[in-house]
Amino acid sequence: MKRSIIKFLVVAGSLLSVSACKDYLDVNTDPNNLPDAAIANVLPGAQIGIGFNLGNTVQIVSSLWVQHMAGTGTQTQPYDIYNVTPNDFQNDWNSLYSVVLDDLNFIIEKGKTEGNNVHAGMAEVLLAYTYAVVTDMWGDVPQTQALNLQNFPQPVYDPQQDVYGNLISLLDQGIADLQSTNVIPTSSGDLMYGGNVERWVRAANSLKLKLYVQSRLKNPAAATAGINALIAANRFIENNAGNFVVNFAATANAQNPIYQYTHLTRQNDMIVSSRYYDSLRVLEDPRIPYFFTSVGANTYATYDNGLQQSTPYPGAGSPANIINRSRWGVYVVGNGSQLANGSISGAGAAPIRLITRSMVNFWLAEAALTLGTTGDPAALFGQAIRDNMEDVRSFVSAPASFTAAAETYVTQRVAAFEAAPATTAPGGKLNVLIRDKWASSAGNAYEAYNDYRRTGFPNLVRATNAQPTVTRIPVRLPYVQSEIQSNADNVPLKVYPAGLLVPVWWMPQ
Repeated sequence: MKRSIIKFLVVAGSLLSVSACKDYLDVNTDPNNLPDAAIANVLPGAQIGIGFNLGNTVQIVSSLWVQHMAGTGTQTQPYDIYNVTPNDFQNDWNSLYSVVLDDLNFIIEKGKTEGNNVHAGMAEVLLAYTYAVVTDMWGDVPQTQALNLQNFPQPVYDPQQDVYGNLISLLDQGIADLQSTNVIPTSSGDLMYGGNVERWVRAANSLKLKLYVQSRLKNPAAATAGINALIAANRFIENNAGNFVVNFAATANAQNPIYQYTHLTRQNDMIVSSRYYDSLRVLEDPRIPYFFTSVGANTYATYDNGLQQSTPYPGAGSPANIINRSRWGVYVVGNGSQLANGSISGAGAAPIRLITRSMVNFWLAEAALTLGTTGDPAALFGQAIRDNMEDVRSFVSAPASFTAAAETYVTQRVAAFEAAPATTAPGGKLNVLIRDKWASSAGNAYEAYNDYRRTGFPNLVRATNAQPTVTRIPVRLPYVQSEIQSNADNVPLKVYPAGLLVPVWWMPQ
């Protein structure tokens, strides 16, 4: 019963601050989810938990710091100006460790004991992805002694470079287990790929590519060799149908968490950043109507990051006039219809997109450009944008005019890439590449935040009215207060806001 009691406490704590958490995380407190629970009953909750966590605070904070969105609410306005503390992310840390990672570890152990090696492989891939999110957002984190509180009540914090190496090994094991034997049908409990082993293997290889690219500055030789081996095997996510996503539904309490936050529970909290909208507008990006809600025909109301709430913002007032603000649109939150009051009806069914075919080609383009791995950077760059355009088109059922506009956009951006100098400095090819990846990252600001910290692109400036002591956009989340208090000997950073400025391992120092 211990596992269920711990999870109940985690969920109860989450309810105190984020009401939308309850119905997503209840699946992880199902009374069937006991030490003898069937793995097919635990896997769906773990998958939904990953999607919820990536679409909740990780997405909210990242979207503010990479200036996809601007904060105007009681929670997001402080985040927007980098006023974050160790008390702000306790629920997220607990949810990731005590719920998601714990469930996945349970599936791995039980799956291998029962001979359900394919399910163990699925959980190993998901465990690697979740640990990647945790270490990318926080830096050094508990891994080797984590998930075993009985033996390690104060787990050590493994160096991030060790965590990355462990994740590559974990993915190799997961790929082997996925191609092994299983007792129950591989489809049992798998909400992501319905038991399609080949797609799971391709997702695992795509995640390995992400890890190699993310760490290329610190270990270029290993990254180059690893990426070239993956290219030779050619088992990446092959199309948008194979994207690594967590699906949600338009029904109550099952909607996409970004939709719940921005359109249902916290309608006052976020507006599209002027920087993001303007960057897309000047290039006549055809995705604008699907990325953002409009306030009229081809009209969008945006906000500058960091403006004080005393400065009137679109839709200010009580109650807020939400039609006068642009928020996440149908591609991000679900393919419903925008109403006159600025909300979207029938929405919530958009997936949380963890890894997509577009991301794969952006990573391959970056690797070819910076490491000299196999492939034509310009061709891969163009295909990455084209993949994202196609994903938008098919998801929102865009008209034929969108296809023509999308191809015009791709042609122009490839020309800009080819014309730029072959440099990683501002104005160079890497600048062009990452700016377009940032533009294509609507709904997954976590990856845009990784790119910004790794490359310095796109060229962002600190938010207006930022905390004076936070002299640049923060490069990590603060470690949580409970760890600082109970595991002080192991937590590497305990003083904030100074700790927000300490680079994670894979960043340029």
